[in-house]
Amino acid sequence: MNWRPPPAGMTSGLALLGALLTAGGAEPGAAQETNLDQFSVRVDSVVVVGNRRHTANVIITRSGLRPGNIVRQPQIQDAIRRLFSSGDFSDVVVGVTDSADPEQGVFYIGVEERPYITQYVFRGLERVGEDVIRDTVGLAHNSPLDPHRISLARATMLELLSNEGFPTASVDTLIRPDPAFPPDFLVVFAVDEGPRLGVTAITFEGNDAFSDAELRAAMATDEEGFFWFDSGELKRNEFRRDLTERLPQFYASNGYLDFEVLGDTIISDRLTGKGRIQIRVREGEQYLLEDLRITGNRAFPLAAIEPIVRRGQPRPRDGEAEPPFNFTAFYASPGDLGDMYRNNGYLSSRITPDVRRVAVTEGEQPRVTAHLFIDEGPRSYIREISIEGNTATHDRVIRNRLYIFPGDVYSQERLIQSFQAIQGLNFFEPLPPDEAINIRPRPDGDIDISLRVQEKQTGTMNFGITASGFTGLAGFIGYSQPNLFGLAKTGGFRWIFGRRQQDLDISYSDPEVLGSHYSGMISLRNSRDQFTGFSLGDRRQTGGLTEVGTPIFGLRSTRVFMGYSLFDDEVRGLDTTNVIGRRFSLFSGTRSALSWRLVQDSRNNPIFPTSGARNQFAFRQTGGILGGDGNYQKIDLTSEWFVPVGRIGGGPGSTSPPIELTFGLSFETGLILGRNPFFTERYYVGGTQAGIQLRGYDEASVTPAGHIPDDAPFSDLDRVGESFFRTGVTFGIKLTSNIFTSAFLDAGNVWLDASQLNPTDLLVGAGIGASLVTPFGPLGLDYAYGFDRRDVLGRPNPGWQLHFKFGRVF
Repeated sequence: MNWRPPPAGMTSGLALLGALLTAGGAEPGAAQETNLDQFSVRVDSVVVVGNRRHTANVIITRSGLRPGNIVRQPQIQDAIRRLFSSGDFSDVVVGVTDSADPEQGVFYIGVEERPYITQYVFRGLERVGEDVIRDTVGLAHNSPLDPHRISLARATMLELLSNEGFPTASVDTLIRPDPAFPPDFLVVFAVDEGPRLGVTAITFEGNDAFSDAELRAAMATDEEGFFWFDSGELKRNEFRRDLTERLPQFYASNGYLDFEVLGDTIISDRLTGKGRIQIRVREGEQYLLEDLRITGNRAFPLAAIEPIVRRGQPRPRDGEAEPPFNFTAFYASPGDLGDMYRNNGYLSSRITPDVRRVAVTEGEQPRVTAHLFIDEGPRSYIREISIEGNTATHDRVIRNRLYIFPGDVYSQERLIQSFQAIQGLNFFEPLPPDEAINIRPRPDGDIDISLRVQEKQTGTMNFGITASGFTGLAGFIGYSQPNLFGLAKTGGFRWIFGRRQQDLDISYSDPEVLGSHYSGMISLRNSRDQFTGFSLGDRRQTGGLTEVGTPIFGLRSTRVFMGYSLFDDEVRGLDTTNVIGRRFSLFSGTRSALSWRLVQDSRNNPIFPTSGARNQFAFRQTGGILGGDGNYQKIDLTSEWFVPVGRIGGGPGSTSPPIELTFGLSFETGLILGRNPFFTERYYVGGTQAGIQLRGYDEASVTPAGHIPDDAPFSDLDRVGESFFRTGVTFGIKLTSNIFTSAFLDAGNVWLDASQLNPTDLLVGAGIGASLVTPFGPLGLDYAYGFDRRDVLGRPNPGWQLHFKFGRVF
């Protein structure tokens, strides 16, 4: 049957349907209201016209009109909507032809295809990545022309550039034929970013209660200053928050509840990149607090609640009956009170603030009353705690990290501690709290808690092999697993083999020996420690150590360890030009030692901690009644503290964890008492590869005689001492669970014996660093400046030092 336009008269009424649909086909769902729902027609066949790029079969499939189907007006409207929603067509017409059979007809679909865009080209865009625009807006090569999407891309570029400090940027959009594909087009975004705008002045109109300087201090946008951090950049989003949030909150905290920003004017010079901002405000009157009441509290006395509610509320000044009302602080108090109630089991508590104006006579200063309604609700108990997603790790390993248990009163604080402790195992991928924690209320008011984890690869294996005519075949094989058998047991081995070297290390530790609270560790070693980076020779060790630990004082984060070690040491390749040092040093001998350690560890992550602390006091007796060589005691004290200072991103609904900021402070000191003939048991300071870390200085270059470069004519035996002290300050940024950057300050020194220990006489270094967790362990680079470095002649020679480190972060 050949296609022809629908005739004016169709006895069954279908022509009227086709004509109406034809008239309304330019917009989806534009068919006119009529009583055509009573008509229906069976599709005999479907014909497509106007298509060049898309095949008829594809268009018919998208429309949903199939031969044999009975079609009424709603189905035809749906067909038009589906074709328009594809974005491939600028016009769609659906109609039906006359037919000999009044109950069926041939449908036709007339389409007008949109032109195709072969590619989107950006010119002059530097401050914002092209991929950001493409991904945000959805610009795809070889896609239909969409004017709305192009307009949105232009607006997005201007918005992002404004947020980067380029509010005068302009974007011209050019659509032109693609020379390589004449039927199609190119879209070119010609961007003129303009200069970065520096705000030279921010002034206010209408402010009487506060000066311009006080109002500028309440804003994130600031004037251009002398220092680099006073850039005066105008970032549109931050400036918008200044006007809609920060300034109103500042005024509300001082009792000005009717404050409003009337408008703002930005006067900029595009040639110089300088600008001025004028902000017009209306302060209104200052409200005084006549009365503050709290009702509904039964679980906590007013003495515990009122200080939280009145926090930030000013006291009456001399001669004043009522103080100004801090609206901002009062409306923030329900959040703090809510945390207190949730930490004590009142999960469904509701705290409602209410502020009412008091009628005053004309001329009097306005006043308000503040009322806090507390609906405590029932106390919730934890009934069940389920673990989900642990396909390798046993439930009890995770449950041993919990601070909450079935039957406990619900505590939000202890639930968060449990979540952090589970992440601290480092067996699981980081998940946002709203994905990892699911609280399910029960009909009786109690709750069930579901904790979800996502396993990650924990075991690491490394190997290598070389062959040469001099050394023959040599290589190494190593494996470590911190979650052996899914029970948090740690096992590992390292084997270095070759014609000239055979080294073997095997270790195993169990945090729960036979399911008890006791931990155990054993290590066997026949290996060589080579001191790279400085000429302290290499040490061959044969022997082993074992250690048993148990919780102490009933504290989960505090344990005491007792251990015994027996090693046969042999040192080779050492510079022994110092006759006195050689006389009192033993280069081959037996070390028999009994050790005792008290460890408190509350860090939220063993590799990249952002909160918590680790403190260790260690005592070790070597020789004497234990046999072996020497008779000395070694005492070491280590203290590390981490405080979270902020988070960036990772809020509710976020698909990625936040960037965490932390401040760290560390101290460590050690001293040796008695007769110690093993120079390798003494302390050496400097660098990052071995010994006591002090960045900004070469390995073992900090000596009891001060800083001595490694190329100076100085005996290796004189580089070590029997007491040391080190402290460090770190500002860290945890970008991901595997990437950590920091700025740091180190200070430390080493002395000949314990009597010379002097924590006020320290060498200082400072710098920046980055660390990455790899399958072989943490790797890092530090770039530090040594302030107290000296040259081979002992003259001051401060300078920079690049450090490579393995196995340590801070």
